[in-house]
Amino acid sequence: MKRWIGRTLLGIGLLHTVFAIVVFSPIWAALVREGLLNTVNQQPLREAAYWFLFFGFVVLLLGALIDWCEAQGSRLPVFLGWGLLAMTIVGVVVMPVSGMWLALIPAIGLIRQQAAPALKELA
Repeated sequence: MKRWIGRTLLGIGLLHTVFAIVVFSPIWAALVREGLLNTVNQQPLREAAYWFLFFGFVVLLLGALIDWCEAQGSRLPVFLGWGLLAMTIVGVVVMPVSGMWLALIPAIGLIRQQAAPALKELA
């Protein structure tokens, strides 16, 4: 099994995180100046910056886990690929002008990887 799905998600997570830091840098600077503690509440731009960065970290963790599983030769659960595909489709429908399209690649890769053993058994 080639280790590309987790690494693709790691790349997407890294892009997401760097983008969040660069694009929202004025907001991050203001949060640091204000001491970080309770500086996000009830301010939509700050909330968007926080969740954008936080989601990047979540994608990094997911990518690291999948890469580790790929390195171990572990089969990933079927729901993971379908769940990632469903989340990606919802994201693309809600925000078509975004990087969500990138997640189609690892989602489809996961589904194909999970289907491969079942197809071999049928042959």
